[in-house]
Amino acid sequence: MKHVLSPRADAPRGTSDTAPDPAAAGTAASATASIPAAPARRRKRATPAAYTLAPLTNDSPDTTQNLAYLALKKAILGGKFYPGTPVTLAKLSEMLGTSDMPIREALKRLTAEGAFEALPNRSPRIPVLSKAVVRQILELRVELESLAAAQAAENMTKRHIDQLQALDKAMQHALRTGDLSAYVTLNMEFHFLIYRVADNEPLLALIEALWLRMAPVVAVNLAAMAGNHELTSAGSGDHHGRIIKAFQNHDAAAARAEIRADLTHPGALSRYGDDQP
Repeated sequence: MKHVLSPRADAPRGTSDTAPDPAAAGTAASATASIPAAPARRRKRATPAAYTLAPLTNDSPDTTQNLAYLALKKAILGGKFYPGTPVTLAKLSEMLGTSDMPIREALKRLTAEGAFEALPNRSPRIPVLSKAVVRQILELRVELESLAAAQAAENMTKRHIDQLQALDKAMQHALRTGDLSAYVTLNMEFHFLIYRVADNEPLLALIEALWLRMAPVVAVNLAAMAGNHELTSAGSGDHHGRIIKAFQNHDAAAARAEIRADLTHPGALSRYGDDQP
């Protein structure tokens, strides 16, 4: 997905260095006054996501606190939250079907990891990142994720490739049907399948930490593009197809290059941060 940020252009203003003829000025002013100014074209802004979470299951030996933490982390990585989305203990507890205490501890862990921020006398929320910070995170993602892809090329099996092809096909269907939530989740699964195959736990942990901060940005950007009829099934599918081909050939250099291209192609973050510094 692309992460090039496009600045908003200011409308041009005309100027004149010579004084107009008095007679002509009245005629020109009258003619100008009769032509209504073209309204400034404004992009639709994506509204905060109305998130929903599935209740925790009781068939796991894990603690309720850790299950709540993993559920919230998965929701963030899957694009369920937008930048600035506030959360409350009451709502999360009701959705996940648990008490406040596990939710409180899960939020503390995720806040320490940068996924949420705690504001004075207010509910925790997803951070609103500046364009500068988004660029910095993207630069790190490009380096780390391209390295993971190169390492994954050595370990990729036919079963892994079949899974990637199925995920890519499902992503294209989600785009065609306008299911952005499914698209973001499937894109996350596509990428993390690759990074897990790399079999490099420290590298995977670093990538996941950056995704926790970036996933809401990606989600809101996609929603903005869809709202302006700019989202099609062409973009990431081409990149993902070439990524899969590189893995089929066990070509580490090509896998590295295609992941870099996927993360930096024009458009992926082109609609984020128009009102951010």
